[in-house]
Amino acid sequence: MQASLPCMDALLTIMRVELGRQQRVRQVTKQSLSLSWNTINFLETVKSMKQLVSRNNLYKAMKQYIKLSIILALALSIDHIHAQSLDYVILPRTRSEVQGKWERNNLRNLDLNYYNEDFCDYYLYREMDESYNLSPGKNTVYTKDFESEVDNSFKEWGYYYICRGKFPDKFKITTPYALPVKSGKKINWETDMRESRKTMRFRLNERDTIYATRGGVVCRMHHPDHLLIYHADNTFSIYIFMAEILVQPGETILTGQPIGLAGSNGISISFFFLDKNKFTGEKFNGYPYSHFTPMFRTTEGDIKLKERTYYQALTDDELIMQDMDKREKKKYLKQKSTK
Repeated sequence: MQASLPCMDALLTIMRVELGRQQRVRQVTKQSLSLSWNTINFLETVKSMKQLVSRNNLYKAMKQYIKLSIILALALSIDHIHAQSLDYVILPRTRSEVQGKWERNNLRNLDLNYYNEDFCDYYLYREMDESYNLSPGKNTVYTKDFESEVDNSFKEWGYYYICRGKFPDKFKITTPYALPVKSGKKINWETDMRESRKTMRFRLNERDTIYATRGGVVCRMHHPDHLLIYHADNTFSIYIFMAEILVQPGETILTGQPIGLAGSNGISISFFFLDKNKFTGEKFNGYPYSHFTPMFRTTEGDIKLKERTYYQALTDDELIMQDMDKREKKKYLKQKSTK
């Protein structure tokens, strides 16, 4: 029976590696089973298994192995849910924000109107046909004259897809962002391994203030601990698993403005845009966004940050005003001078 110990040790080593990964994952929803509870049970069960195997009690060891497998499966399933969470919150699962209606106008012509109730652009993709950008508010995408005998191309069934965003025409990977802390404070980051998309996790204490990395408008979200901001160049920033959000949908915010409080794991942020290359004339079946890691303004300049390295934030007027027009810049400087 002692010959079984090396195999058991190998199994436990594999499980410890998985445990190390799982220990970085916290409770992802209030309804989810807490991973801290799973971790405690995992360690207790591993200890019990080794004691039982050393005593040659294989029957009880097998029962503990089954228990361990269940705990590990629960942890993996929660990790999988979390890994899919970013896709889930970015992609609209309902059409509550954008709705299409056939309506008669004042000339009795028939309009196809799309009403965008969000505060960011949306994209209406139609397979093998013309697609449309849907700005906030009313969008008339097709009109059929009252007396026209021309066939209505919209009456036929076809594949279409609605997603947040608009193809950027001024996107630059070198555009600098602010660090999500107050100017002058030092912070480091690491890749958030819980997410399937490129995501940066900044190390903050729980309920530390989070500052906007870039100005923009707050979009509607159906997740109370997620914040989505739409920027002037049609890119997005999403802040996930916040303890508290301090801004409201539709609110225009500035770079460096307090926007929320960090959760127990600090703050994770992902930067992305609607990628034209993901759409072709054929049926679209993929994920429509590309995620990227931006440059950040620090006391060392505008740089690409290295993981687990501390940098000092520098949020100056130039960075705050980079997306403003002349009128907005004048207003900002005037308000600043009166403070």
